[in-house]
Amino acid sequence: MRSLAAACLALCALLAPVRALALDLTGTWYLLIHYTDDSSGKPDQQRWDERVWRFERKGDALEWSEWTIVNFADDTGRFERDGGHYARVLGAFEPSPAQLAQIQQGLEVNPRGKKTKRLRGSDANGWSSGGGGAATGANVLTYVETWSIDGSADKPVFTRLDSLGGGSAESLDGKTVYATQSASDAELRGSFERDGTRHGTFRLLRSGATSDAGGDGSKTPNERMRERWEAEARERLGKKPGEAITPEDWDRALQDVGPKE
Repeated sequence: MRSLAAACLALCALLAPVRALALDLTGTWYLLIHYTDDSSGKPDQQRWDERVWRFERKGDALEWSEWTIVNFADDTGRFERDGGHYARVLGAFEPSPAQLAQIQQGLEVNPRGKKTKRLRGSDANGWSSGGGGAATGANVLTYVETWSIDGSADKPVFTRLDSLGGGSAESLDGKTVYATQSASDAELRGSFERDGTRHGTFRLLRSGATSDAGGDGSKTPNERMRERWEAEARERLGKKPGEAITPEDWDRALQDVGPKE
């Protein structure tokens, strides 16, 4: 009897439906991408990019917003000084503990780098923004983006299709895919690919709500960095705030800075 009962329990376990991970995407996320670019002059060079994504339920739709310009209080590891200019650091940027803490609290974003799409569908069957209407005419160029999410209840695959064309022009199409390989409520990890030439990985970290930075929130990270460098140069040169800095002044201010390793 015991062996019969055990067999029945095993059979019931096999016949029971497999439940997918109930992953809720709604909320704000920080996206960090590490990749290499086959089409560049240095195809083995590690590079990085970042975004902020937000998902909101709007009735029976899912609204997906993206910010491409992200501000951190501390840009260590993200930007570096190259002569009189700031440039994004090459390599695979990883947030420091302080930067991770700011991600959890919520990042400052620039509205100039924001896009929003309204997706239709369901968690079970996937979501898509649709292709949108394209203008017609021999002299009309159109740009269309389609954003979609498949399998969002388990391991979501985020796909972005873009197309530029119309009239007599040749169509230029692009495709970006973020395929989740492991997921939790706090973090998603997976593979990244853009147009078959950019390959790498991505991490999607649960973040606090975004905010527009006060004062200089409309400025890019490069513009903010330049202001910091100018303030540092004025301090070294003994110049007053707002006083112009000439190329010769920059040379003097940078004399104490060692050569770039």
